[in-house]
Amino acid sequence: MNRTRVFWPGVIAALASLAACRGGCHREGDRAATVEGRLALFPAATRIVAAVDVAKLRASPAAAKLAAQAKQNAGDQHEIEEFAKRTGFDPLRQLNSVTVAFPEEARVHGELGLVLRADHLDQARLVAYVRDQLQKSGDDLAATAHGRLTLWSSRRDPDLVGFFLDDQTFVLGAGGWGLKMADLAETARPGDSAATDLDLVNLVEHAAHDHDIWAAAIVPEATRKSLSADPKFAGAASVQTLSAGLNLGRGLEAVLHADLTSAAEARALADRVTSALRDAKKNPEVLMLGLGPYLDGVSAGAAERSFELHAGLNESAFDDLLARLGGLMALARGGGSAFSR
Repeated sequence: MNRTRVFWPGVIAALASLAACRGGCHREGDRAATVEGRLALFPAATRIVAAVDVAKLRASPAAAKLAAQAKQNAGDQHEIEEFAKRTGFDPLRQLNSVTVAFPEEARVHGELGLVLRADHLDQARLVAYVRDQLQKSGDDLAATAHGRLTLWSSRRDPDLVGFFLDDQTFVLGAGGWGLKMADLAETARPGDSAATDLDLVNLVEHAAHDHDIWAAAIVPEATRKSLSADPKFAGAASVQTLSAGLNLGRGLEAVLHADLTSAAEARALADRVTSALRDAKKNPEVLMLGLGPYLDGVSAGAAERSFELHAGLNESAFDDLLARLGGLMALARGGGSAFSR
């Protein structure tokens, strides 16, 4: 069962359609927009961070095209409209950003943190909506006092904890992170926050810079050891950090950056990727599917210990890609309907 969807109906649909309105969200510059502010509510164990700057993405020229794809599903559109009507929160116009974070071994205990920022959140109406959705399935919403905060969780899944930091910020944590994030919000103890990890702060600053969508990760030592034990992935075992950013203008621009343990390993990785791209462009299946033009904008290179992969699509190629994705989504919906009958 998708725990976050049960607790927070409408957010997933909102993210799927986050580009539906341009210029509708105004954000004042504040500490929350800085790197330290982005990380302040996450525990010090954070090793992976990803975010969508919805307000920036919404203002991009590609926003209307993405919105058109999202609106093709009338059911999703109706769900978003109903959610906005009942809660007073229109995610297509008021959602500003979503940031998620994970520790080194999130799979063990399911730890995760999510911070959602918006123009305005009506706590009473949102809580009433979630409670109503839970009660329809025989569950209910429980409230627990935590200093000045009220922590919310479903009775069936008390480990998933959410709270409203203010009328613009909603925080969600799982695997024990809900309470830890509430403690950080209450006491602001710097020693317990990911914002004190200078390596992570610098990595996030690099990834987030001027990007609509970004991600950053400090690769765990255990993961590197696991990769080195497998000959197929031994080359990736020397990757120490990863960061990625994506921008949507009239087309698409993306970059993946990795820091490796040595310059020789960075160059070797760039050579392998370049060779793989060259082979892919000659692959009959790739050519038959018409994917060759998408690969023309992909290049790899290395400088000192750093490896970078760049990908770009011009407006025409981006429109073609959206059309292909729209067709696949339509087929998937049709197949689902057929199987459900």
